[in-house]
Amino acid sequence: MSEAVKLQILMPDCATYPCQEQCCSEGCDVWPHERTALLEAGLAQASDFDEGYEDDEGDWLFRTTLGPRGCIFLGAQRGCRLHGSGLKPAVCVAVPRSTVEADEMAAEGMLPCRAEWRELGTGSP
Repeated sequence: MSEAVKLQILMPDCATYPCQEQCCSEGCDVWPHERTALLEAGLAQASDFDEGYEDDEGDWLFRTTLGPRGCIFLGAQRGCRLHGSGLKPAVCVAVPRSTVEADEMAAEGMLPCRAEWRELGTGSP
């Protein structure tokens, strides 16, 4: 469970926030089984992913390639083409996974909505 859920954070609606999905600007890392599922469903091509790499924890991951707006799966105007497919990569649903990660992403210009986050019941970020 993400820290945002555990801490009960109220975040702006990703579908309407005027950010143009900066959080997706660098692509995302997907597990091999997620890549395979996307390929088998015809929602992706092999060229939509890099050749894979081993992360610091020893896990094998594939990074999505970048299109004109960031992650190759971003739609032409707004939103992720995988939304509603049931095959959206787990990291896309979970990120940011903690307020520390959110702050790091915001510092890199990847999470402009961070300034509007509120803890439920407190009114503070």
